[in-house]
Amino acid sequence: MKHKHILPILLMGALGLQSCSDFLDTKPTEGYPETTVWETQGTVDAFVIGNYGNAFGLYEWFSTWDKTFTNNMVNCRADCPGEARGLIENTYDCGLNSRFTSIRNCNLIIEKMKESSIPEAYKARFTAEAKMMRAMIYFDLARKAGRYIWVDRVLNTNDEFNLPLTKDIVESYQHVLTDLREAIPNLPEEAEAGRLTKNAGYAFLSEVCLTAAAYTNDNASLQAGKSLYQEAIDAVDALKGVSLDANYESIFNQDGAYSSPEIILAQYWSKDNTTVQGTDMINLIPNLLNSNLEKNGCGPLFKNPDIFECWLDHTPSQNLVDDYLVIDQETGKAVRWYEASQFVNNTTPISRDEAIASIEHKDDAEFDGGQYFKAFKVKTAGTNISDLMYQHRDKRFDASIVHDGSTYLGENITTYTRGNFSRWATNRYANDHVPLTNYAMRKSIYTNWDPRPFYNVYTDYHKVIFRYGRCLLNKAEAQLRLNKVSDAVATLNLTRQTHGGLPASEASTLADAWKDYKIERRVELFWEGDWYFSLLRWGKYGQEANDGKAPGSVINELTEPATFIEIKPDHSAFYIGNVQLSNDKRAFDTRSYLFPIPKSLIQANSAINESDQNPGSVSYTHLTLPTS
Repeated sequence: MKHKHILPILLMGALGLQSCSDFLDTKPTEGYPETTVWETQGTVDAFVIGNYGNAFGLYEWFSTWDKTFTNNMVNCRADCPGEARGLIENTYDCGLNSRFTSIRNCNLIIEKMKESSIPEAYKARFTAEAKMMRAMIYFDLARKAGRYIWVDRVLNTNDEFNLPLTKDIVESYQHVLTDLREAIPNLPEEAEAGRLTKNAGYAFLSEVCLTAAAYTNDNASLQAGKSLYQEAIDAVDALKGVSLDANYESIFNQDGAYSSPEIILAQYWSKDNTTVQGTDMINLIPNLLNSNLEKNGCGPLFKNPDIFECWLDHTPSQNLVDDYLVIDQETGKAVRWYEASQFVNNTTPISRDEAIASIEHKDDAEFDGGQYFKAFKVKTAGTNISDLMYQHRDKRFDASIVHDGSTYLGENITTYTRGNFSRWATNRYANDHVPLTNYAMRKSIYTNWDPRPFYNVYTDYHKVIFRYGRCLLNKAEAQLRLNKVSDAVATLNLTRQTHGGLPASEASTLADAWKDYKIERRVELFWEGDWYFSLLRWGKYGQEANDGKAPGSVINELTEPATFIEIKPDHSAFYIGNVQLSNDKRAFDTRSYLFPIPKSLIQANSAINESDQNPGSVSYTHLTLPTS
């Protein structure tokens, strides 16, 4: 059982450098005097906890990675910019220029603990927490840009602020791994929910090892006496007191927030000071009032006419939905929905022209998806084509995705043409927070509402950062890299069977094991900020991990168009089309494995110049991109 622990925001920003014009972001010295912060165990504890958000927050930008840089999610606005990963310009700041206050807080803790008079056990713990937070901050920079400015001491006003980048990616990961390896022994075995522990350290280490190995070819100078892949496996095996949660959905809502045996680390918010507007839910729940449904000829109407009145901004894609496997009712095997006997035996494909003629749509260009276009109709009148697609699915599908035929917050959901959860529920297409793909989110949505979720309603909330299922998949990946195929398949089957309710993978070759593993990781860790960085890692591995290509090649999943489904109201047919608007413009080339070094950093720091720029990063001044 995890005890509720709300991290206070206290004393942060109080200790910093005198404001100056150097590129390092700094804070004034006014505020709490240092003696107030460092003289007692309690105030030090508050300062340490207050810095948690600076480290944790970097791993909570789920929409950035699932919507902005992959097609797991689709923007629901017509005016969204060209956010595909391969188009990023060097004016984009991935954080290289804006993490120094957070890093300085970590360095302050480490230095102050050397001279503190508080008990030694607490000094060791606070130092370990600071080192792990510093590792989390710098790992985020390493996985994005490869190199960063390493600062491991508290800089004073007379110090040189124009510091160089790490000399190479190996050095970048050396610092991260050193901090993490030194932190883990002094982290506590157990702590309040939301606090760093040994388990959190091991969970993080398992993923750092994978990424470091991918970008450095398992460089020997990074190894602590063994391959980084073996270190990842050992880190997962060192976890204590955690297990897979049979109720996957509850891990991410109020039911399992503090009780799930799977959660290793999460960020928690209290309803004392958090509203729906301050959570992911505001952008995951649509705006579908009965008055608007009636106005646009959509239905059936909801029992609670105003139950859905949030600001949906991104919605699951058909690309993602395709990876939730179906149990074939004849063979008992797990296959894609369009390969299952119950679907194949009861439907027939239809042509593009027939689909255009028979299914209402908004734009003929939706049918121009090439290999991604699909259209089918039932063979026998009265057969429900949605049931053929959505029944007997991976259990995580219903736990994560709202689809045609779902029950959601007590309402019966229809996503067919002009259904109550369809893209037709607005006159201003892709402007009014309706599901652009005819899917919506269930994962990470709390369900204990009275009477409804609304922007100003107070709520508890949490976001999972590390959990056991993710660690097991890290272990499976490391086993694949060590060519331990049977071990890897046995490991990935743990989440596949427990969470997915699917039959075990029987993959016996490295290529087949990688195919099953990639599907498993996508659906298991959807909306957990993982898919994009996993794709980059697999692209660096190459071969079986990236469609047989050489290491560092183009990644197909980052070039495919986002797709959606359109179902006829009588459930007799559907087509899968490619989303229009700027959501459909995706590009990836080999320079996209690293973000650019921001132009603003190069211009402001005399120790960095254009020769430090990551290969292929140039300025595309016609693009307007979001900052991270």
